[in-house]
Amino acid sequence: MTIVAAVDDEGSTGVVRRGYELAQAFGEELVVLHVMPETESVAAAEEVAAEAIRLALDDPENVTAVGALGDPAPRILHEADERDANYIVLGPRKQTPIGMALMGSVSQLVMLNTDCTVAFVTDD
Repeated sequence: MTIVAAVDDEGSTGVVRRGYELAQAFGEELVVLHVMPETESVAAAEEVAAEAIRLALDDPENVTAVGALGDPAPRILHEADERDANYIVLGPRKQTPIGMALMGSVSQLVMLNTDCTVAFVTDD
């Protein structure tokens, strides 16, 4: 089982740190995931995840950087499902109530469509 920490490209050190704390507490692997549009490369997405790890953790053990392409919410859910994740850690973006009602958000879609626990980290 794993902990999946989904990071964006706007500083996700808090998400990685919280994911690492959970992984260490439960003796599980931490997978740091970054999803980019399909016009990009998996290698570029993986590099963003790796950079988030480097910025957040000094000497991480049992941490993997993963890149994926596509729509973020389904890709996060897929990764969590494939790895039998116990937790998904996210840093939700702030939206207005109207914006959330019209378009939804990645955090909202993930939370409503997973069976595992979702942890939200609001501060880096």
